[in-house]
Amino acid sequence: MRLCILGIGSPSGDDQAGWLVIDALAAWVDLAQRPDLRIEKLDRPGAALVERLHDADHAILIDAMQSGATPGTLHHLREGEWAGYRGGLSSHGFGVFDALALAQALQALPPRLDLYGIEIGYAAPGVAPGAAVRDAAQRLADSLGAALPGRD
Repeated sequence: MRLCILGIGSPSGDDQAGWLVIDALAAWVDLAQRPDLRIEKLDRPGAALVERLHDADHAILIDAMQSGATPGTLHHLREGEWAGYRGGLSSHGFGVFDALALAQALQALPPRLDLYGIEIGYAAPGVAPGAAVRDAAQRLADSLGAALPGRD
């Protein structure tokens, strides 16, 4: 199985949430020993996200979201749930849901797809992520890392 974990974000405050998860996952896995695993940080990929899903059997996407919940709240959308979700995953012009709809139309979705949203507060350039977002990113990284298949 080829697993792809993508942290989506930008350098703007809490919008770094997906990147923080990817950075924290580095403690869980030696990628040189795992050719079946791809972990990447993406800066507002838009439609290019479709290409990043290529050849994945299972994709996990992590992005910031603003739905009105308390910053640091974790949201998990499983297969099929994202299509009807109208919450605010992504702060990007052509967001994650748009890219997934495109991938679906192109029949390019991986067989398994999980989306995680980390509720954010403030996303301004040059601002560090808040403590609640940093804590949530670490909790999610620990959970994903502990569940990685083939982990020693």
